[in-house]
Amino acid sequence: MCEGQTEEKYFKGLVTQKTHRRKFAAIDVAIYKPENNSPVGLIKKAKDLMKVAKRDCNDYDFVWVVFDKDQHASIPDAFEMARTNKPEIRIAFTSPCFEFFILLHFEKTTREFSSCGEIISYIKKKGYIPDYEKASNLFKVLDHVKEKGLAHCDWLKGRNQMELDDGARPYEFSAYSNVEVLIRYLYNLVQ
Repeated sequence: MCEGQTEEKYFKGLVTQKTHRRKFAAIDVAIYKPENNSPVGLIKKAKDLMKVAKRDCNDYDFVWVVFDKDQHASIPDAFEMARTNKPEIRIAFTSPCFEFFILLHFEKTTREFSSCGEIISYIKKKGYIPDYEKASNLFKVLDHVKEKGLAHCDWLKGRNQMELDDGARPYEFSAYSNVEVLIRYLYNLVQ
């Protein structure tokens, strides 16, 4: 379940890419973008879908929910609702916004950005994606630098790990992404 159009299009691009499309279709990976796409709304919708699946004797082991910090309220509530849900609701989260995950495909950075627009301007200014448009299908544009992006996410996670181990929450960081965990999970399904 995805909060924003950019996230939705990225993951739809991932599961419909030519090389793995049939395998993803065979294991029934579906991307949803509910009407209430706030982080709490996504968690509530995930819980509803899990109840329906259980009623239909098709229980989910877990659901992934993708959202970013952006200007959303109640993010701590969304994390807590996900943490305490059984079965598990996993969160792929980016701070300050999903575009920071896009930027990590081109450089290692912990740079603080004040807004999503600032990151997009930076991506364009650096020439990484000169014609970047929010909510465009970026998966195809990024596929050739996917491994670099995942490695940079690992690097960033390593930089944040000590504070996370000490109890910091992902939404407390100005630069954070664990989206690579979901991406690796999806690719492991089709290997």
